[in-house]
This record gives sequence, structure tokens and C-alpha cells, in this order.
Amino acid sequence: MNQSGKEYYEQIMKMNYDELVAHLLKKYGPAKYDFFKSEKCSSKNQKVTRSEEGLFCHHIDEDKAILLANPEHALKNPYEYQKANRLVYCNFLEHLLLHILIVEKEKDEKVNDNELQGIGGAVNYIVKQLNDFYSGYEYKQKWMIIATSIIKDDYDSYIMMLKRLWKDIQLDIVLSLWIKKEDLAKGWMNNVYPNILKE
Repeated sequence: MNQSGKEYYEQIMKMNYDELVAHLLKKYGPAKYDFFKSEKCSSKNQKVTRSEEGLFCHHIDEDKAILLANPEHALKNPYEYQKANRLVYCNFLEHLLLHILIVEKEKDEKVNDNELQGIGGAVNYIVKQLNDFYSGYEYKQKWMIIATSIIKDDYDSYIMMLKRLWKDIQLDIVLSLWIKKEDLAKGWMNNVYPNILKE
């Protein structure tokens, strides 16, 4: 399987969440370090970062709990979720797809009540950053320049994922009340990009 390009994204979009996690572990290798330095979850272990390769570190258990990279939320959940064997690396679009697949996944019995897993990370963070990038915004941080350079030619694949996410939202009673189509076309400053909205 090619490791990037439209064909690659079409292939991985056929996977479910667990299959994609397994694929990414094979593609990038397992994490060697826990996400936080200790069980206090007060400081991130910098050794876990692979941003110089343009990769994000995703908590596999975000299908059960939201915002696991946030110390406050991390403390409310089992520390096992922060262990190296519960982390996976991914590029920008793979990260978005992981979150889409969480939205689609049947809820685990360990899932936190009163949380909507997957969707917040997708709509409030990943989509906004990608909308800015694909609409011409040039990131200044070195790691973001690297991360976006990997997916710069994959706008069509991104739109394919956005359309799928919009379908998922429409099929979910709660999400469809909370998220409008415009929300998937917004940038970091909450500006709507007409070209993305149209697509």
C-alpha cells in the first residue's frame, strides 16, 4: 500500500478504528515513552513528540475519553491511557480520520458518560487548522510547516473526509443539533471559508 496520496487515503478510509490504529502502529512504529512524565499528568514527556517528522501523537483511548492530552482531563481517567502502548503516531489527515472513526465507532462499555468522543477533536481543532492551511494560511511554527508539508497535495482526500464527517453528523441526532455545515468550513478565527463550504 502506498503511504500517501489519494489512493492511500481511500484505502485507509475503508478501515475501522482498530484497524487504522494497527496500521499506523506498523507504519510509524510504537511509542517508546508514556505521554506524561508521571501519574500527576502535570508535564508532557517531550520525548514522546515526533513533530520533527510532522507526526501527531494520538491517544488510542480517545474512543473512550476526550482530551487525554489535557492534564485536567487526563487526571479524570486511568493512567493506563497515557502509557506508551496506548499511543499511536499519525500525520494530519490520518489524525482526522482517527477522530472520524471514533465518531462512527460503536461505544465501548468503558466509554465516559456525558462526553462525545472524537467529534470535538475533529471539529474544534484538526478541521480548523486544515481549513486554514488549505485556504492559504502559512504556519510559522516549524513543526506545523513540516506537518502540513506532508499533506499539502492531498486537498481532495481532505474534502473526501470532510464529506464523510458531515454525513456522520447528519446521522446522529445529538451531533446534528450541535454542529452545522458551516462549522466544518471554519478556520481557527471562526471565519467560514466559502470554497470549503461549497465543496
